[in-house]
Amino acid sequence: MKKHEKLLRKLSIPDRHRITTAVSLIHSNNYQMLDIKKLSGFETYRVRIGKFRIKFIKHETFNEIIDIIRRNDNTYS
Repeated sequence: MKKHEKLLRKLSIPDRHRITTAVSLIHSNNYQMLDIKKLSGFETYRVRIGKFRIKFIKHETFNEIIDIIRRNDNTYS
């Protein structure tokens, strides 16, 4: 089982729905409703969804989800 799937199973239904909605928007290149920021020093981007962060890489034809993590003091270090 992938780490992302395990995290999603443990979340509340509203959090799970918000994250899965954001992931589908990322995959469809529909960024208007998302808080996206390019991470400095990396070729990755992040989306904030409450206390969760979705890190992904933009490719020419698709977007690759790297990680879905709960925000804490060590999130980006």
